[in-house]
Amino acid sequence: MAKKNDTHSRAIEVADQLLSEGIRPTQQNVRERLGSGSLTTINRALNDWWHTLAARIQRRNEHPELPEPVIQLADKTWNRALAYAEHRFNQQRIELEQKQAELRQASDARRYDGESALLAAQQQNARLLERCEQLADEKHQLEKRILELEEAQIRLTMERDQAMHEVRQLEKLGDRQGLNDEAMIELRVRSRIQEEEIERLRRQNDRLSGENASLKAGL
Repeated sequence: MAKKNDTHSRAIEVADQLLSEGIRPTQQNVRERLGSGSLTTINRALNDWWHTLAARIQRRNEHPELPEPVIQLADKTWNRALAYAEHRFNQQRIELEQKQAELRQASDARRYDGESALLAAQQQNARLLERCEQLADEKHQLEKRILELEEAQIRLTMERDQAMHEVRQLEKLGDRQGLNDEAMIELRVRSRIQEEEIERLRRQNDRLSGENASLKAGL
């Protein structure tokens, strides 16, 4: 790095010498004067030299009374300041690019997290909608079952009442006709069968009533 800087500064000095001799500085004649050095470094030095030439000439015109060593010292100081400023600019540019990359990475991470959270929420919402549809279907089935149980309960109640009515009619018929023992036995058997049927219907009715109440509570 030191050799590169030395070639750069010597190339600028040689360019000044050539210009003072009335010769246009080029990569070739500067390198010939130097005797060595990278053409890339010499070319960069000549670019810097051309960029600062107008300003140096203007300073000389504005301060012609200044000795040449003072002007050269001022030029070197100015060139060092420019080099330092360029170096600081490059450092800050690199830092800004690194910061920008970090911000972009953080932004991408937040966007990924947001997209993941959104996807999870959408999936959960889809599951909830599916569950709501299932519950709605179950509710519909329960309501249908309740209606069926209520209809069955009404039908069984009517059958029970009809059976009880027939038993009472048979008992009255037996009392009025003075039936013999055989007829009374048959009547009692029929009455017993009707009573058992009534009891069966009553138990079934109670079971349906309890199932109906449970289903309504589940709604």
